[in-house]
Amino acid sequence: MIHVFHGFLGSPEDFSFLRSDGVTLHDLTNLKSIEIHPEDTLVGYSMGGRVCLELASRVHFQIKKLVLLNAHPGLEEEEKENRARFEESVLNKLKKLSKEEFLSWWNDLPLFSFDKPINPSDDIYSKAHDLFQKYKLSQQKNYLPELIKHKEKILMILGLFDEKYMDLGSEIFIPEGFRVKGIPGGHRLFQYQSELLKVLKEEGIL
Repeated sequence: MIHVFHGFLGSPEDFSFLRSDGVTLHDLTNLKSIEIHPEDTLVGYSMGGRVCLELASRVHFQIKKLVLLNAHPGLEEEEKENRARFEESVLNKLKKLSKEEFLSWWNDLPLFSFDKPINPSDDIYSKAHDLFQKYKLSQQKNYLPELIKHKEKILMILGLFDEKYMDLGSEIFIPEGFRVKGIPGGHRLFQYQSELLKVLKEEGIL
């Protein structure tokens, strides 16, 4: 089984182009008990990658493959304070701004400068505050030491125009010997369907 997890303000339909027999598209706002088996592959984009890391760690990385799409392995302790301040500002904006105002601000962040704007449904947006609170990067365990021990199972896919994650690739992933593939795109890799499909097929994931 291949388990696929979308990102913040997304939905399983973001990855509908991966839908086939043997692929399950999960909803981060409604995650039920998920059983992970040694023959399973986990694929997670951004916030969904954090879910994958937690699931893989629970089973001591006894999985077939872990594919992280522009997903962070975890912060060093000295980085968490700055991240926590940013997260608090996001949560405050979600409370105080209208949906249109928040999305205008969110889509204009430098991280998404090469991507198309997103406009989630009212139902998805109504759950955004609680979801962001639940999966804050500042509260995530740093999984890098575990990832290094199991790097033969891990594939990092990065957007070539996503400077933040390309820096992670050049500073951490590549020096540590991870398999890293870049595709011509920004942070929202689900928007670059043909390029992402090509890499997943070349790497034997699909």
